[in-house]
Amino acid sequence: MIKKINHIAFIMDGNKRWFKKNTISKYESYKKGANKLIEITKFIFENYDINYVSSFALSKHNFSRGSNLINILKKILFDFLINSEQINNFNFSVKFIGNLKFLAKKELELIKKFESKNQKCKKKLFIYLNYSGKDDIFNASKSLYKLGKFDLNTFHRYLSSGQIPDPDILIRTGGYKRISDFMLYQVSFTELFFTNKLWPDLKKTDIKNYINQFYKIDRKFGN
Repeated sequence: MIKKINHIAFIMDGNKRWFKKNTISKYESYKKGANKLIEITKFIFENYDINYVSSFALSKHNFSRGSNLINILKKILFDFLINSEQINNFNFSVKFIGNLKFLAKKELELIKKFESKNQKCKKKLFIYLNYSGKDDIFNASKSLYKLGKFDLNTFHRYLSSGQIPDPDILIRTGGYKRISDFMLYQVSFTELFFTNKLWPDLKKTDIKNYINQFYKIDRKFGN
């Protein structure tokens, strides 16, 4: 029997190296990366019985790279949001997760409007911005402390991804073999795949190959 995949996650690494490799602007490179996420997500949802895709788009730690990068990413996000009519062509909803306080009021309002689209869709894309797995665990722990209720099920519900299953597959592009503070609690039994391909170079065939590899894994969950 083919294993059920509920959730695929991505660490989208390599946009900076991609713009240097292709001698184009940072803006065009990161925009290419954003479009690649939508392309890959649509492919997954249209071809597989998978309901959740998560993407690590901006780490809390990326802010140390300076305001230039952050401003580029904010412009790409803004351009994406103002074209929100495109989401009507999606077969999925989109939700942004993380500390969004770095965004302006207008951008936050656009996100709220964007997230209100397609809410009845069973399939969902989660985009993590200014996110830290350590902070996620710490914040969930604080919530439990305030409740005075300490059990794993309650703890899981207070994580940023508490309403969805943990990832079955995590794919990281860019060549590095590390998790980089993404969903640290949630990936305890996730199957990890690493590729040297830069994020904008990822192909639909790559996704198909990783899924086929996953089906061959004997997942024992410690048993």
